[in-house]
Amino acid sequence: MEQQQQQPEQRSGKFLSMSQDSSQVLDKSKLLYKRSKDEAEGKEVPPPVSHSAIGLDQISNPPTDEELCRLKPVKTSELPRKYKRENWARVFVNRSLRLDRIKWFGFDMDYTLAVYKAPVFESMCYDIAVKRLITMGYPETISQLKYDPEFPVRGLFLDNELGHLLKVDNFGNVLVCLHGRQKLKKSVIFELYPSGLAAKEVGKRFYLLSTLFALPEACLYADLVEHFKTNAERYKDKSLPQEIIHSYDMDVSFKNLFQDVREVMDYIHNFGEMKKRVLADISKYIQKDPRIAVLLDRLRKSGAKTFLLTNSQYHYTNSVMSYLLNDLNPTEYTDWKQYFNVIIVGAQKPSFFGSGNTLRKVDLDTGALKVSSITVDRFEPGQVYNGGSLSLFNKLVNTSPDQVLYLGDHIYADIIISKKTQGWRTLLVVRELEHELQATNSHAEKYHRLMTLEFIRAELFRDLDSKATELPDLSVLRKHMRNASNGLDAVYNKYFGPLFRSGSKQTYFSMQVQRYADLYSSDYLNLLHYPLFYTFIAAAPVMPHDYHDEIDTTTTTTSTSTGVSSAITHHHVSVHLFLCG
Repeated sequence: MEQQQQQPEQRSGKFLSMSQDSSQVLDKSKLLYKRSKDEAEGKEVPPPVSHSAIGLDQISNPPTDEELCRLKPVKTSELPRKYKRENWARVFVNRSLRLDRIKWFGFDMDYTLAVYKAPVFESMCYDIAVKRLITMGYPETISQLKYDPEFPVRGLFLDNELGHLLKVDNFGNVLVCLHGRQKLKKSVIFELYPSGLAAKEVGKRFYLLSTLFALPEACLYADLVEHFKTNAERYKDKSLPQEIIHSYDMDVSFKNLFQDVREVMDYIHNFGEMKKRVLADISKYIQKDPRIAVLLDRLRKSGAKTFLLTNSQYHYTNSVMSYLLNDLNPTEYTDWKQYFNVIIVGAQKPSFFGSGNTLRKVDLDTGALKVSSITVDRFEPGQVYNGGSLSLFNKLVNTSPDQVLYLGDHIYADIIISKKTQGWRTLLVVRELEHELQATNSHAEKYHRLMTLEFIRAELFRDLDSKATELPDLSVLRKHMRNASNGLDAVYNKYFGPLFRSGSKQTYFSMQVQRYADLYSSDYLNLLHYPLFYTFIAAAPVMPHDYHDEIDTTTTTTSTSTGVSSAITHHHVSVHLFLCG
């Protein structure tokens, strides 16, 4: 999580006053002894200063060396609340990053710069897919299916053998399993997936739905399973293969159903019908935010360079970016291309980060690719390129990977591959985070109830050690804790719960975010809330044995009858630490 420096009410003068007087006198004899000892050993000793300790209320902004030497440490429980921006405006930190060391800021377009309006965009993709399936031979009865924005979340796995949607933790264990819209019991889940997901089957049997573009796909697949299951006349006949839906209007295996849905979704994106509809009514499907131009302008004026790297082809990119930028700052930027030092379309990520493709110039009048070879040693200003590779990009811009910050929404194509192959710094845009933070704040009482029940559970085992023989009756408490946990999960999504967690367990998506995204936020425009010389500081990793409350320095460590140190009190880690820590 982001750790930010305490900031004062004024940009000069002293820090906020403490609730208690912290300007007590230090033990002068100890200081004098240390000084004389250092002098005797020939160490460099600073000139003597006043030995009176000072508190935070006496510290200048910024503090002087003398003030920091005299500063009396304060217990963390007595410190004023550390300044943090509001959650909705924050950029969260997994790995520390200095913005003033970033020379190149790169942007994806779809779902990053160009934010598609939900649920109207997903509904349009869903409807196109249903019509396409009917032309492929699926029954007309599926035309009644409609996209449900309350159902899907990204980060799910699709089991194409059994037709399930799976929410998985960071160890591959299945947390939630839905067959159609039916939620399977934990006992059934354990029977089907006793060892979780086999790593070798990920990408084969188990398909990861990792992007916002995958939401209509997840919803459509589950709806088709539910539709055919509901209309199946012989579905409960155990003598029939259970990996096949035997419906009155067609028989189809879960794997073939998955293959057809995948083919349809690729068709929608690759053959232009979705993009034609977007461009025909662009304001209906894409949000326009004037702050895009503000951020790009500030980045360029700070001395940094910017580039656009998108899989979309030039015609679509030009139309969308013209809509987003062309009329926002016409006195300084007459064309959207002037906001970027380098523009690459048709990048074919993730292959761009590997072997890549041939880099070609784009004819800005016709959109045609110029097949002549590119022999220049740098990108030409105002020119648009198609294809290419990361190694060629790094060569032409002459920069090291750690000086590039790439902003995108695709956890795999934008973040994981760029991090693994070349070590670009990354910022992942997680649009759903805004909803999750709002839900957390709006339903705090549900969280507090769960934490209260957890406190009661812990108290039941107070002073019990290996001599205890009678187990406390936890049945009623477990029922209430289960209901409280389920009620809290339903606040986020009634089928799958929150994106990052299930109870106290992190999801597979959460693990990917922590491992590969240096920064993440609900909106890349939250960078506007930080100075461009800002240092994002990551919190130290927390292990179960780490303490969070005070060490009582006035009391020596004692041992209880169980032999456990009582000097350190452990604090329960919030089940939503990843979101709100």
